[in-house]
Amino acid sequence: MKIIDQLKKVNLIQFVPAIFVISLVGNSVFGYTAPKSEKSKNNSENQVEAATTQAKKKTKKVNAGDIDLSKIKDGTYEGQANGYRGLVKVSVTVKDHKITAIKVLSNSDDAAFFNRASAGVIKNILAKQSLKVDVVSGATYSSNGIIKAVKNALTGEEDKSSAKAGGSSAKSAGSVGTADESGTYKDGTFVGTAAGYHGTVKVSVTIKKNKIKSIKILENHDDAAYFNRAKGILLPLMVKKQSTNVDAVSGATFSSNGIIKAVRNALSKAAVNKSSSDSSSTSTTKDTTKKDTTEKVSGTYKDGVYEGTGTGFRGKITVSVRIKKSKIVEIKLVKNEKDDAAYFERAWSEVPFSIIAVQSANTDKVDAVSGATYSSKGIMAAVRDALKKALAKKDTETTVETNNTNNSTNDNNTNTDNSSEDNTTTVPTTPTDQTYTGSAVCEPDEDGDFDAYDLTLEVVVSSDGKVKGIQNIKWSDKSMQSWYKDAEKKIVPQLIANGLDTSKNYDVVTGATCSSNALINAYKNAISKINQ
Repeated sequence: MKIIDQLKKVNLIQFVPAIFVISLVGNSVFGYTAPKSEKSKNNSENQVEAATTQAKKKTKKVNAGDIDLSKIKDGTYEGQANGYRGLVKVSVTVKDHKITAIKVLSNSDDAAFFNRASAGVIKNILAKQSLKVDVVSGATYSSNGIIKAVKNALTGEEDKSSAKAGGSSAKSAGSVGTADESGTYKDGTFVGTAAGYHGTVKVSVTIKKNKIKSIKILENHDDAAYFNRAKGILLPLMVKKQSTNVDAVSGATFSSNGIIKAVRNALSKAAVNKSSSDSSSTSTTKDTTKKDTTEKVSGTYKDGVYEGTGTGFRGKITVSVRIKKSKIVEIKLVKNEKDDAAYFERAWSEVPFSIIAVQSANTDKVDAVSGATYSSKGIMAAVRDALKKALAKKDTETTVETNNTNNSTNDNNTNTDNSSEDNTTTVPTTPTDQTYTGSAVCEPDEDGDFDAYDLTLEVVVSSDGKVKGIQNIKWSDKSMQSWYKDAEKKIVPQLIANGLDTSKNYDVVTGATCSSNALINAYKNAISKINQ
């Protein structure tokens, strides 16, 4: 108690300076740092960030992912990597340590998916000057193939992965085999399930009078782009053939197998033995189905490309239909006037595939897409309008059926597009100009949707080595005119602009790649003869 009483008498104020000095010495000796205020911390971080920015400016270092573009000289570099089905080859142009252009030289992936991937990925790489970009949903393998090919071009780093569709590490789609469909089915709607690529595929199958009347998708978890393609082709095809023994859709094998197996699972529940089928066949039911009064078009079609127009939900829908060997082989959208994009795209992702699969645009053969009925029917009507123009003359009065008189004023049964003629435009020349002839072949891809056809053209070159123009462009297959005319409009000006320098890359026309490349190759063939 005596010590405490003595401390109470001490004036502690006089010791404050000494305590402060001791604390400073302690901090210095033991390395203790008092907590900084938030403001002080932010000021420090800002100073570091500013210093880092200045350092970057001084070194002019631009990174594309882990690529230091400051070390890459100006020029154009080629690279390759694996996509979904095989190699993706690109050329990458660098100028002032920036990626200024990326061109796809070749690829083996499905066009619909690859085009989506290239449009998104290349745009983002150029915008961000980086390979750290998002892949395109539903086109992951093609996206990664492009990104890795660009990296290979700039660094030489090789892609060690395998193509998804052909590599040993790829998930195997297998085969669904052939089903025995010799039995009979009872009337009703039956649900079936099977495994797709990412999960269960569930369908409902409606049977009436021992026939498959309709197939509906109730559930799926696969990528929409692949699944819709399989669905659009397989559902109407199985109804048309009254069989599940159909081929899987190329590029959508897993989804195709899931759909086919799910339908078979549903049919197994509808199967009956002979005695029960006999008894059920004696029952009669009144058919209350509303009669379809929509016009129907069928018959023999002439080869060529025909345009047609139908009415969607908000306006006109125009399509072009290509006929090859009297078959519908391709449907292209020319114009969607006013239908909402979200609904129209749902319809467009299925209806054209269904029409090609069953070779009919009649509403009793092709189902409208649920939730996009008006756009679906507008597409079908546009295709029917085109098919009426493609009908052979003997079929024009007997194959267009409707509940009312056909009031269409366009009864021309020939392809009225005069542009199907060859481009025989000639270039004004002088006595000193030289003309060189080039040729090339447009080869079909592995799908074989068309036959190979030839192209010839003439290149007029002045005495001072300038290309004055391209003339007398001739194609051997007039049924392809819609595609090669599209190619001519875009490719010919590029060829003339680049002159005798054929090493440059050209922007090919989407949907007319073969015709575009044929024009380019024929031009190069002509230019190669200048020094011969």
